[in-house]
Amino acid sequence: MFTGRQSKILEILLNNVQGVTGAKLAEYMGVSSRTIRNEIGEINQSWGNDDVICSSRKKGYYIDGQQIEAVREHLSLEHKEENASNAGDRGWIILGMTLESGRVNLFDLEDVLHLSQPAIYKEIVKFQKYLMTEYQSEILQVNGDWLRISADEKKLRKTIFRLIKSETERGTRTHFFFLKTLLCNSFDQNEYEFLIKLVKEYFDNSKIQISDANLYMIVSALYITIIRNYQNHRMISLAEPESVSLEIQQFFDYLKEQELLLCNEDFQVLGSLLHNFKLSANPVDESIVDSVSISILEEFCREVMEKYHFDLWQSKEYYNNLLIHIEYMLRRMETGYAVKNPILNDVKKQYPYAYEVSMLIVPIIYRYKSCFIQDDEVSYISIFVEHFLDNINQKLKAVIISSARFSVSTIINNWIQMNYQNQIEVVKVLPQHNLDQYLEDHKVDLIISTMDMVVHSQIHTFRINGIPDHYTQQAMNALVHKIRLDYRFREIIKDHFNPKTIRIFRHQVEFEEIIQEMTEALDKEGCIYDVAEYVNDVLQREVNYPTFLGNSFMIPHPLVTFAKKKAIAAAVLKKPMRMQEKEIQVIFLLAMERKQNDQIGVLFQFFKQMAMDRLSIRKLAAVETEEEFVEVLIQISNSTEAY
Repeated sequence: MFTGRQSKILEILLNNVQGVTGAKLAEYMGVSSRTIRNEIGEINQSWGNDDVICSSRKKGYYIDGQQIEAVREHLSLEHKEENASNAGDRGWIILGMTLESGRVNLFDLEDVLHLSQPAIYKEIVKFQKYLMTEYQSEILQVNGDWLRISADEKKLRKTIFRLIKSETERGTRTHFFFLKTLLCNSFDQNEYEFLIKLVKEYFDNSKIQISDANLYMIVSALYITIIRNYQNHRMISLAEPESVSLEIQQFFDYLKEQELLLCNEDFQVLGSLLHNFKLSANPVDESIVDSVSISILEEFCREVMEKYHFDLWQSKEYYNNLLIHIEYMLRRMETGYAVKNPILNDVKKQYPYAYEVSMLIVPIIYRYKSCFIQDDEVSYISIFVEHFLDNINQKLKAVIISSARFSVSTIINNWIQMNYQNQIEVVKVLPQHNLDQYLEDHKVDLIISTMDMVVHSQIHTFRINGIPDHYTQQAMNALVHKIRLDYRFREIIKDHFNPKTIRIFRHQVEFEEIIQEMTEALDKEGCIYDVAEYVNDVLQREVNYPTFLGNSFMIPHPLVTFAKKKAIAAAVLKKPMRMQEKEIQVIFLLAMERKQNDQIGVLFQFFKQMAMDRLSIRKLAAVETEEEFVEVLIQISNSTEAY
């Protein structure tokens, strides 16, 4: 039996049959070359008559060609003995022997594990505590000289699936190590690999991209189910079958065609597991997302904006990817298939700021689900936030205008770097007389000035008098927040308002005609399903539930009819339309999807404010082109505070 270091030396040489120098071995092992020479001498002395490790000036150290297979067998035996003696692995062996028939005699466990009866009891208790701590499961119970399965088949299978999922994600063993242990003599590697081939062919043909770990997890769950059925450990019929998604049902239909030993009851338990995997060919399939996930992400984005002043809405692709992640995170919480992050401590150490930002999601999820998410899940959110900060976050471009000495500008610049590293980038320090020339070729979001005079009429200016303090930071936070909201609202307007769905009516027109023409415009842009249905629903709603805001503004929308995609049509009436004692000049027709859309809520708040401001309505009513309408709407939003 070799020491751990000696076995490691043998493994390195076995994987490098061409030879390794003593200096390189010393570097690999973190020891001196002299120690390597001593270790190799002891290995050769322990091996027997012939030296197993040879050396030459040209090759360095290498294993004698005739001894390679013997060394490989020796190391394999060492690994098996090490595994059998490992406390965690003993637990898997104990569980595996119990699963086959539902019970196992303690004397048989003694023979297999080469332990005394007191030691066997100790190992069982240790593994029971492990199952309870990690999986909240009590599936093993000792009765006299027997260890028995104390759970029904549904609960047992779910626990086994969770065990396999967790260990596969940890990557501490090959993906079929635990199957071999849990299924004992019933495991057939050829059968298992054939099942992998079947499942992989389905995913490839369906253009579903799935990770290696998830592929092996799904195949392992299927294989365990089949073996349990062969062993006559069948599922009982469930009173109320759980519904599954279309993607999962299609996968089950494929499995049924392969004539595997699977029944409908099996699919019900497997469906709960597969609910945690993305089985869609679309990388960002919003149709699978529950409204709760959208609400949680929207609140998280708002909290991040409020507290840290950066905008997670900046990238639609990023937003959708994070949304999909949250959806499956919630599914894992609901089904009990927790995820482990093997680099949790590294994430917390390397990305402390992103981790702190991600903690904002914890109380939000608790409000919706009445439970706290695991630290592992928070760390995965941290990875998303770190990616955003490194690759997507658009810092506000700022210039410093100062007539004072260079040292004052340096103090301000350092203060910005210290407190607004992720929000503001100082791109230039200028005297005021050079500002206009600089703006001709550069985009600037913020001017920081040490002077009291107005520096620029259209760009936000922040004045700093003296050395920045706590109150300066509070004021800067408020301004950064407002600029971010202005930009976000500008993007919302551009996203919802298309010049092709804006109409300017210069002649007198009836309400029904306006709604008809606006609906047809939405239809041409692929926003609604049926023009007649949409028009009728809007007109009927106005009869019973008018949508006036103020005396000159309306926001008609259907009562029950949903749209293909969100959009807003607009109408400007050069000759106001009189309805219910009101002179209507501006109309917004809303096309809303069935799913919740937080942006519509933001727009409603903006519409409410705008309707109460007569000057805003006059500005919109005065536009002459569709493009000008959008620009004026953005200008109005920039002067609005409450949204």
